[in-house]
Amino acid sequence: MSNSTLNPTQTVKIVLTDAQVAQYHRDGYLVVPNLYDEQTALAWKEVLKARLAEENKLNEPSGVRVWMADSMDEYTSASVQDPNVVAILQQLLGPNVEFLSVKAVFKNAQTTFNSPWHQDWFYWQGSNKISIWIALDDATPENGCLRMVPGSQAKVFDMATVEDAKGFNRRVTDEALQGLPIDTLPVHRGDAVFFHDLALHSSCPNTNGKERWSAISTYRDASQADSSTVWDTAMVLSGESVNV
Repeated sequence: MSNSTLNPTQTVKIVLTDAQVAQYHRDGYLVVPNLYDEQTALAWKEVLKARLAEENKLNEPSGVRVWMADSMDEYTSASVQDPNVVAILQQLLGPNVEFLSVKAVFKNAQTTFNSPWHQDWFYWQGSNKISIWIALDDATPENGCLRMVPGSQAKVFDMATVEDAKGFNRRVTDEALQGLPIDTLPVHRGDAVFFHDLALHSSCPNTNGKERWSAISTYRDASQADSSTVWDTAMVLSGESVNV
């Protein structure tokens, strides 16, 4: 395990404008530049790589590894509780914020495929959640940045079940995407995309043969009862939870 130590932000430096909050609720997602500084994001990437190497998971075909709230390393635990993160979540969700899990998503020269179109809610259901897609490398259309359908969080799409190496077996078909607007979201290391769990999204394929790492942390409004059975543990970051 890496011995890197995180120096977490002690004060809140990022406050969303009313327009940004309204954009999130309208589009189902919001890009927040410089949520983490580049040094912090790069160090986080190295911590995750070291942990995956210890677990012999670096060659995982899906390019995804999930850790629950009770199994994180110290650096990741501090990162997902960063005061800027909590403050933004309070603006988007309300005063009661609960952390659920974090995943490493890694593409390399062998992991070239795109993540298929999907809504995260189908994988956990229950109350709606919010996730933060954090760029640990610069993410571009050439190495697999996110794509989003604005406004899609207002609809539950029909899901098709597909079994292959891409790791997302519940997907939205190409036919269902016909005529929908698609935003491609290139971001720099340390930037983040906050998105609703019904926001329809995918990633571009990795066509340039370079690695691209991101971390995705997931949270919920702790004042809302959640019937999902995916999480046995959670971590209250602010306020109180009805789920304990």
